[in-house]
Amino acid sequence: MKRETNKLMKRIPDEKCASICGLFCGACPAYPDTCHGCLSDYVRDVCQGCSKHGFMDCAKEHRVARCYECREFPCGKLEEFSKGPVVNGICNHADVIPDSRRMKKVGVAQWIEEKTKEHTCRKCGELIDWFHRDSHHCSS
Repeated sequence: MKRETNKLMKRIPDEKCASICGLFCGACPAYPDTCHGCLSDYVRDVCQGCSKHGFMDCAKEHRVARCYECREFPCGKLEEFSKGPVVNGICNHADVIPDSRRMKKVGVAQWIEEKTKEHTCRKCGELIDWFHRDSHHCSS
């Protein structure tokens, strides 16, 4: 019975999971336990301020909410970001530019819905992180 209660209470990705750079934060291994998305009030330390890549500062400077709104999109900073890191043969940043274009085309809410569906196991309903989409085993 306790397992059903936890499933009912699981956090569903929302628009705060549509990051500035085009990542789907709902597929991050830190979501939702230690982070609710980079645009939320509950951001894990490594993402706060996005200090290494500077997307938060850059968006603020260009007066946009997300990179795809910028007149310089896609910029060299975003192109470089899309090349790494690679973990277990997977680069979770690889699709930030096409994902940003898709987000611009369909809107953030629709994009979140699409990405959530893409990263949800059809059998158990668990949200699967970037690094385990091909190796996920249902827990139920």
